[in-house]
Amino acid sequence: MERFMWSFDGVKASDANPIPFRQGERLRWTFINDTMMEHTLHLHGMWMHLDNGAGRRLPRKHTVIVKPAERVSVLITPEELGKWAFHCHLLLHMEAGMFRVVEVTSGAPEVKP
Repeated sequence: MERFMWSFDGVKASDANPIPFRQGERLRWTFINDTMMEHTLHLHGMWMHLDNGAGRRLPRKHTVIVKPAERVSVLITPEELGKWAFHCHLLLHMEAGMFRVVEVTSGAPEVKP
């Protein structure tokens, strides 16, 4: 597994800028797993609501499992300002690049690649 570079959007952690979120903004994040391994995606400091079609009764999660060849959408409303970790809970994947920082600001987010 050492030859693999795990990432989010093809950008490994060491090359990435923080992902910008704006406080109070309702966001939809869609995770697409194009690998043959499960990923347990964990977001610190805020809840993700699993968009499973249950209307107003969406499960509230800190961690979602995205199976191979699966697409999972979550809804997020960031409330707390600051920088928060977002990563795969599989330590090898996180160490190999599947780690990002989410930055919640009170103004309009500055988008950087």
